[in-house]
Amino acid sequence: MLALPLAAQALPSFEDVRAAHRPSDLTLLDRHGVPLQTLRVDTTVRRLEWVSIVETSPALLRAIVLSEDKRFHEHSGVDWRAVAASAWGNLWNTRTRGASTLTMQLAGLIDDGLARPAGGRSVAARRGQAFTATQLERAWSKSQILEAYLSSVPLRG
Repeated sequence: MLALPLAAQALPSFEDVRAAHRPSDLTLLDRHGVPLQTLRVDTTVRRLEWVSIVETSPALLRAIVLSEDKRFHEHSGVDWRAVAASAWGNLWNTRTRGASTLTMQLAGLIDDGLARPAGGRSVAARRGQAFTATQLERAWSKSQILEAYLSSVPLRG
């Protein structure tokens, strides 16, 4: 049985994704809200607390968009120019970069079935990721996509 991409099943709302977010660390507070101790509860990944986009440095937002998806504000989930460039590079064995947009990466972060396996994604998984990304772009604002990406992307450490 083939797994359907998340968007073909039920696309979660931005609010649902935000509510389901769990940081990798747990902070124990005293009765006045002062941190007493922080414990790492998920050792498989490092995820920080969810941060609203309005609380995020504009310089960080620009840096992420420029390094990960420079046409983020121009495409509808899939950057077809990047897909063509990546395919051309693969054809001539000179591949220098992937074609996944921030929205496509977010699709993999919120749907385990679209996450990047150790050996890389299959063509079917890439199609599912692209489909889900276009659905996310229709349902969420660019700010919501960027906020969810920044709060969900795993960090090393």
